[in-house]
Amino acid sequence: MTRLIEIEKEAVGGEMPKKTFRVSHALSDHPLFDLERLARLAASLPSDQVEFNGPVAPNQDPNLTPSNGLSPEETVRRIEEARSWMVIKNVEADPEYKALLDACLDQVAEETGGVMGGALQRQAFIFVTSPGNVTPFHSDPELNFLLQVRGSKRMSLFDHRDREIVSAEDAELFPGKHRNLPYREEVEMRATHQHIEPGQGIFVPIFDPHWVQNGPEVSVSFSITWHTEETLRLVKLSYINAALRKLGMPQSDEGAQPLWDGIKVAAYDVLRPVYDLVKRVVGGRRKAVALLFGRKEPAVAAG
Repeated sequence: MTRLIEIEKEAVGGEMPKKTFRVSHALSDHPLFDLERLARLAASLPSDQVEFNGPVAPNQDPNLTPSNGLSPEETVRRIEEARSWMVIKNVEADPEYKALLDACLDQVAEETGGVMGGALQRQAFIFVTSPGNVTPFHSDPELNFLLQVRGSKRMSLFDHRDREIVSAEDAELFPGKHRNLPYREEVEMRATHQHIEPGQGIFVPIFDPHWVQNGPEVSVSFSITWHTEETLRLVKLSYINAALRKLGMPQSDEGAQPLWDGIKVAAYDVLRPVYDLVKRVVGGRRKAVALLFGRKEPAVAAG
């Protein structure tokens, strides 16, 4: 079987890596990433699975993101001149892309003796970007391989535990909170800079904030994400910490009080079904947040 992703053995030790490393892959000529195939994919998915816009900056306010005036299908077909950034979300809804996602992560698990996990909540996203455009500064609540299929990108990647870059409040997850984060140019010197070409990729640790500058050509990237039991625990803890902060009780970072962390994760498991029930009863996330926390959250997409 063709090796879809190659990981250098020294990049992964005896536990899930917490720092970025580079990989290689064999997807650059794969027909699923042809622009015409991607246009049909974008047209076939529900509107909430395709996010696209005109030119943005690293510190883009998600409430002020410009529209490009095109449909998702037109954006892909005209991406060279559209000056746009697009992400096609949860492409595993299409059986062909799901098969490719599973093949990649199954090989990763085999290559690393299971250390990289890969069994839980597998998802895939495809980024289609015009020359020179930017993916704003943001973080993602999952593990991620960003695989460059066409064009080039430069990523600035930061340690999510560095409070000079992102405050604890900004780093915490919360229902309805956008994934974009406040960005200041002066923190750029603290970044790990990665330049990737077709056939190359980057491992992005959970929560590590980053922004991406596209190269001079159209870019297509395949982002494959997954969870382990440990990352699911970290996500639950982040949500609980954010909720307690909204109630006036800011919390220590993960790991400072392990016993208390465990209690909060157990509380999440009990309370999450209650929150989901409230959402259904009151008619959505924003109304549930307003009811439970006494304030209305901005009308933006969740990251």
